[in-house]
Amino acid sequence: MKTFAFATGMEFAAPAVDVLAAQGAPPSLLIGYPPKLQHRSGYAPLREASEKHGIPLLETADINDGEAYERVKEMDLFVIAGWSQLVREPLLSVCPLGSIGLHPTRLPEGRGRAALPWTIIKRLTTSAVSLFFLDEGADTGDLIAQREFTISRRDDVTEVYRKVTEINIELLAKYVPLLLAGQVVARPQPPGGSWWDKRRPEDGVIDWSKPADDLYDWIRALAAPYPGAFTFVGGRKLFVHSADLIEYGGQEPPGTVLAPVWSTGVAGVLVACGSGLLVVREVQWDGGERRDALDLLESGELAVGACLGT
Repeated sequence: MKTFAFATGMEFAAPAVDVLAAQGAPPSLLIGYPPKLQHRSGYAPLREASEKHGIPLLETADINDGEAYERVKEMDLFVIAGWSQLVREPLLSVCPLGSIGLHPTRLPEGRGRAALPWTIIKRLTTSAVSLFFLDEGADTGDLIAQREFTISRRDDVTEVYRKVTEINIELLAKYVPLLLAGQVVARPQPPGGSWWDKRRPEDGVIDWSKPADDLYDWIRALAAPYPGAFTFVGGRKLFVHSADLIEYGGQEPPGTVLAPVWSTGVAGVLVACGSGLLVVREVQWDGGERRDALDLLESGELAVGACLGT
């Protein structure tokens, strides 16, 4: 019986292992991140899945350090999904059936990091999850399959991440058994394509001089599991986790807090932008707990007329 190793640190990993095990094709080795890397966006441990299904687990911060190679070389196929490092030789080609990966864009478009935040910032209405063979490039290998998904203007990245998670599991459940049986024919990626830039947590700062519709996209693109969009109030860092968009032609300086917005759900505050308005709803002081933005006005931590971004 042919075997495969599964390396991932993402939230869909444990459900994917459950599905693969249920259909009689569980991984023979799991590779995940150690707990010291739990600060990474979307991190999810594999220890529970390992114990549940009796699958050996290797936890490593560096998949190319040689230890993974010694374990994976006994396998026929290597599945790598949501791993922040590029897998390099000799590990990349140690398995006779090769190494495969998943990427949440319609390759060859959107190669590189932070694919889901960029998908929202660029206002794409459709994209795809690509299953492909890994080579020494970044997301450049032959395509096995692509599964399309839609992005609503109301979706934040949390919701898009959920859609992608479901597709990831479906693709692995369908194609891993076919790959092990030698029943998959891949095709080269079309020529051209694009690479999207890496993003860092500090790149999430909100520029209130921009139009409200841009900032609405900015905030929803950086929601959980990503670090979050943020601004400053009196030099104090404030994360903005959710907001609503309002078309408006007022003349108030960008970043000015205009009024409270009452709601039976998550209440907010009205903030002027370069053009238009945002209702800022869920916020969090750096190091604090998530709260309704209206709480800041009611507690005196924020005042009508205050200017965000300073």
